[in-house]
Amino acid sequence: MRRWLTGPVGAMVLVLALMSLAMIVAGTSPVDGFRALIVGALGGRNEIGETLVATSALLFPSLGVALAFRAGLFNIGAEGQLLIGALLAGAAGAQMHNAPWIAIVTMLVLGAIGGGVWGAIAGFMRARFGASEIISTLMLNFVAADFALALVNGPLKGPLATGAETAWLVPQYWMPTLLPQTRLSIGILIAIAIAIVLQWVLSRTVFGFELRACGDAPEAARRSGINIGRLTWIALSLSGAIAGVGGATIVAGELHRFNTQLSPGYGFTAIAVALVGDLQPLWICVAAFGFGILESGGLAMQAAAQVPKDAIHVIEGLIILVLAARRYVATRAEGTV
Repeated sequence: MRRWLTGPVGAMVLVLALMSLAMIVAGTSPVDGFRALIVGALGGRNEIGETLVATSALLFPSLGVALAFRAGLFNIGAEGQLLIGALLAGAAGAQMHNAPWIAIVTMLVLGAIGGGVWGAIAGFMRARFGASEIISTLMLNFVAADFALALVNGPLKGPLATGAETAWLVPQYWMPTLLPQTRLSIGILIAIAIAIVLQWVLSRTVFGFELRACGDAPEAARRSGINIGRLTWIALSLSGAIAGVGGATIVAGELHRFNTQLSPGYGFTAIAVALVGDLQPLWICVAAFGFGILESGGLAMQAAAQVPKDAIHVIEGLIILVLAARRYVATRAEGTV
């Protein structure tokens, strides 16, 4: 029973309980709120498409965050890594003159490079100087935002752009649509493929074992000969690369240009998604879908059930705090058995 309650299923139950509590505090019936949420998120093709778009956008940074967390590293910088990956993809895509598939693959690779480099900065600082990755990744979010804003308001600004954005990609460079007449692209399939590969790496490879050893027992890992510094740098680089690919898919599959407002906080919400998924890639796919429902159905809840939109963000914050406490209590309980 303890394992069931402290696992992903228990996390999902906790999310539903927190949502119900927030609705009651807001003076709304949970039944009406959940009905509005489901209709707004899954009531038709457009609604389903937008839910899966949000799922895809959350899944990439969530997988990146989970990879770092499994290594005992707290990557709070997925938002900045996603932004830098998107910036490189959008800037390059607006200038390329290649075959469509080459252009799309190039944008995805550049997204991975951009996010990976941004994560590697924090990894190097942690490995070389012992700097806290929590502080460095968090601060790099602000550096990324200001850096991107300066570039798209300057040399990278599109000739016809009215805001802080690059030029539009030509339609041939748009990622194929998965659901007709919606914004859903094949980016979600790429995210699921990464989740499957990551699950295999963590459970079936020496690298995955070393990664988990560093997170679960760093001193034992060090004594066994594992290079903690090198693994720290690699883990944060890969974590950032996955988030960066997510930014590239938003550019190539949904917005078709880079805009400084392309993420409403996906990188921060990804922390809650990774925790709800118990840092297991396949469970994170389920958790990302649940949060995608929250993201896309939130407006419907506000319109039909008078649930304040800010209540959704309050719920996400509570989830992070409660699940972090849940994992701590579960770890202490296992240690006393």
